[in-house]
Amino acid sequence: MVWDKQIDSQVVELQGRVNQLEAQLNMVLGILALSRPAATVLSRCGVDEEQQQMFYGLIDDMSARVESGCSVSYADFEERVADLVPSRRGDRRFFESLIDALKLERPAAKSMLDYLTHAMALFRA
Repeated sequence: MVWDKQIDSQVVELQGRVNQLEAQLNMVLGILALSRPAATVLSRCGVDEEQQQMFYGLIDDMSARVESGCSVSYADFEERVADLVPSRRGDRRFFESLIDALKLERPAAKSMLDYLTHAMALFRA
């Protein structure tokens, strides 16, 4: 009986710690999203503000397509981004960095970005 109370107490304590960690993580992710990491990746490649807005429009479009049940392709994503950043065409590391940055910045686009990550892994295989 005493053993059960100790376990229950530990479970309650651990749940409290998990809740606190989740709150801290959400706060950090919110701060990271405000810093616009994808825009930083793009600006390092010489992409201006207007081109960045075009990029975010592309992300919004692809996310909306996925949410409505339509499919998107990694090849289409890569081609459309490469039109904005021709110097990075075929640069797999650039696209990985960009998608990772978007995962932080646009959590609402997670399902589309997860699909692109999976598709990119298939291209490597």
